[in-house]
Amino acid sequence: MDPAEIVRNSLKDVEGLGARAVLNYVAYEFNVGGPSRDVVEEALKIAQKEIEELQKVIKILQELKVYV
Repeated sequence: MDPAEIVRNSLKDVEGLGARAVLNYVAYEFNVGGPSRDVVEEALKIAQKEIEELQKVIKILQELKVYV
């Protein structure tokens, strides 16, 4: 299967803003320069950073529950 097609099809199943942004980045880069392992590696780094940031958000929201 074509890597660009996999990304396009996957976008239909992803709802989170960060997740969609990462896949949109990959789709764009694949469109412009063709499928590339470098793009996938960069997207993996971005996705991991997004997970770390969301974990911080979860912690903050859990702390806020005490006040509301």
